[in-house]
Amino acid sequence: MNSNPLMKASGVKLVLLGSGLALALLGYGSYTYFAQGSKPSAEAIAEQKKAEDKAKEENAGIGALGRLEPEGQVFKIAPPAVGLSSRVAKILVKEGDPVKAGQPVAVMDTFETLRATGLQAEAQVRQAEAKLAQVKSGAKVGDVNAQKAKLLQAESDISRLQSELDSAKLEGQRSETARVEAEARLAKAQWDVTKYKELFDGGAISESEYKNRQVTYVVSKQQLETAQKAVAQIVELVSQRTAALQRAQFVIAEENQRLGSVSEVRPTDVAQAEEEVKVALANLEKAKADFANAVVKSPIDGQIIQVHTKDNESVGNNGILELGRTSQMYAIAEVDENLVSRVKVGQKAIVKSDAFVGEITGQVVTIGSKVGKNSITSTDPADKQDSRVVEVKVRLDSSELVRGLTNLQVKVAIKP
Repeated sequence: MNSNPLMKASGVKLVLLGSGLALALLGYGSYTYFAQGSKPSAEAIAEQKKAEDKAKEENAGIGALGRLEPEGQVFKIAPPAVGLSSRVAKILVKEGDPVKAGQPVAVMDTFETLRATGLQAEAQVRQAEAKLAQVKSGAKVGDVNAQKAKLLQAESDISRLQSELDSAKLEGQRSETARVEAEARLAKAQWDVTKYKELFDGGAISESEYKNRQVTYVVSKQQLETAQKAVAQIVELVSQRTAALQRAQFVIAEENQRLGSVSEVRPTDVAQAEEEVKVALANLEKAKADFANAVVKSPIDGQIIQVHTKDNESVGNNGILELGRTSQMYAIAEVDENLVSRVKVGQKAIVKSDAFVGEITGQVVTIGSKVGKNSITSTDPADKQDSRVVEVKVRLDSSELVRGLTNLQVKVAIKP
């Protein structure tokens, strides 16, 4: 970087002015010498040269390389929410397009899913609000009557089941009596068989009489088995009828309780319904926020500088796109640290580049407070390529020529 380059037209004038001043001082010194007829001292010559150098420096401008930036900064636009999809479904703008603050510039691939979630959340809010209204108003007359009908049916079932249970118990008593009688008959038939066997063996009775007793024994045994099965069946039936009656009694208790609940408005029910509405509203707000994140919007009024992501691509490290307030451009001049003390806010400046015709005037608005390494290097091998600089911001008087040239390398001349 040249530490003191001069712009063409204005630089010539400054050189001529400096040269004229130097010649005047030299002429005055020669006149004094010849007029006095004496030779000036070495100290006088040194002072004279110092004055000439200072005059040249004070009348010279400061040259620096710089870059163009939009007002404020270059905004890198990326998906606004961590944890959501980073894939773009649709880019809505192209490079160079003007945009307004809040204008959608891209749609993420979660758009449809999050929209459906939002609609579902809205429906849940309506459902919760309807339930709250119903709880506050109490049950309808029709609901109360329907509940009373259920209760009457349950009471009727109780009566029927109790009657069936009583019948089963009575039948059980009869079956038990029949079983006892069958056991007695079997015992007597068994005794007769034993007794008649002895008589038959002794020749006291005929064989047919003995066989009759055997038949009676077999029949009695079968009758006892039948009676025992009947008793077992009745016991099972009584158990079933008892369980059914208990269930019916439980149902009638529930129906009684339900009838009481539908007939009154309880504060606890209202409070619970109100909490359900609050939860539904909170879910709706979250769904709205998530859905808003599916549409990427411009934070400012500005212009699209560069688009980094295409449709159906994942967002990279550079974000989706870049934009800035290009209606007002600035030149960021990198001024050598040894010359920055001569720069003052309000000084005029001229900006040039091969990328546009002519020159753009501007004014120094900010002088940086940090010294750093230059980021812009000159193509002239005679210039210093590695230097320490301070950034000086120059506000351009007109941005029309360069509003689409963000980061363009320019030459900046700051006038004295």
